Amino acid sequence: MTGKTIVYASLGPELWVYDLDTESASLTHVTTHCFDEVVQYAWPTRDFSVLYVAISGAGPMAEVERPNHAVIACHILSDGALAPFGQPVRLDHRPLHITLDPQETHLLAAYNIPPMVTVHRLGPNREVGDEVEQDALDFGETVHQVRVTPGGDFAIVPACAHHDNGLTPGRLDIFAYADGKMTPAAQLVPDPERAAAWQSEWFGAHGFAARHVDFHPSRPWMYLCLERQSEIALFDYDSTGVAPRPRFIKSALEGGPTGPSAQLASAIHVHPNGRFVYVSNRAWDTEQIDGKPVFVGGVNDITVFEIDPDSGEPTLIQHADTGGIFPRTFSIDPTGKLLVAGNEQPGWLPSDDGPRRVTPGLVVFRIGDDGCLTRTKKIDFPDNGEVCFWTGIVSVALETNQDAPANGASAVAV
Repeated sequence: MTGKTIVYASLGPELWVYDLDTESASLTHVTTHCFDEVVQYAWPTRDFSVLYVAISGAGPMAEVERPNHAVIACHILSDGALAPFGQPVRLDHRPLHITLDPQETHLLAAYNIPPMVTVHRLGPNREVGDEVEQDALDFGETVHQVRVTPGGDFAIVPACAHHDNGLTPGRLDIFAYADGKMTPAAQLVPDPERAAAWQSEWFGAHGFAARHVDFHPSRPWMYLCLERQSEIALFDYDSTGVAPRPRFIKSALEGGPTGPSAQLASAIHVHPNGRFVYVSNRAWDTEQIDGKPVFVGGVNDITVFEIDPDSGEPTLIQHADTGGIFPRTFSIDPTGKLLVAGNEQPGWLPSDDGPRRVTPGLVVFRIGDDGCLTRTKKIDFPDNGEVCFWTGIVSVALETNQDAPANGASAVAV
């Protein structure tokens, strides 16, 4: 069965669709879908036949925040175009992250303001249905993600505790999970020995700014990205829970380019072969040069770690610059050959000829047998004030969803 590899990338309320050639690493534009509000995140089914898209009229990029939030189910057609089906499910707050449980019977959504998680049943045709009623749950401050462990036993909820003066600690909540119901099981909190140095730091979260996790494909290892610390941590887990302390903590900035900008780590993904783990680093601070706000220097890259096959220890082996500003999200194609990152922000970079304008866009990297990245392609989006908030990759069989109704580039209303 032949198929296509499809890249999705948001630009404000638009979702751009590209055909990715895994041999040449080239991107061909297929279509652009326009939603009512800014695309926040998306998550596909395991067979890549459906993509769930979260949108919101609120968030840091909204000039005027609108209380218009929803999740929309879309068939993925054979060329990667999307065909919405069912009714958009309205949400009370801005959904920052969404995922499916391993059984693909429920969709889970994470919110940072207020910090919470909701769980929604999926219908027989994979449409998003009713919300599962939960007991009163406490999630800490600034929830940024929700994931369910591969065995389906636990829901993991990182809270990175954004606070200007660093007064609020971060944490990682572990909830027992069954049939959409979440029950408190454990709470991982900052290590007191590490907390003091971060208690007065911007977004410091007492040294535990837990943002995103990802799971090793074959070993019971969970890798956590610590946002403000720009670190990754390895936790063991099994069917009884998650270890209370990480076995390894490694910097994602070591050996990278130095610069005065503040740094925030962002996304984390384990390679499908389980030999490497990748983390994105973001920097954005500016200074005035020739009347323009020019980037002062820092790390905007994908950092590559090699995983020890016996211990799970990650060892930093490469910094791969994205050639832009603030790479918030990235994705690895299912074959493990290519990685595509999305530079979120427009801005100005210094150069010998004066400030150089860069826009949001996509960067394609080829993944070597050693896990290292080689940048092969860069696509710039229009400089229209919108940002690239999410990117993702799916693999679509040519026979999949051929009969689903196409919607081309029409607007998707909620």
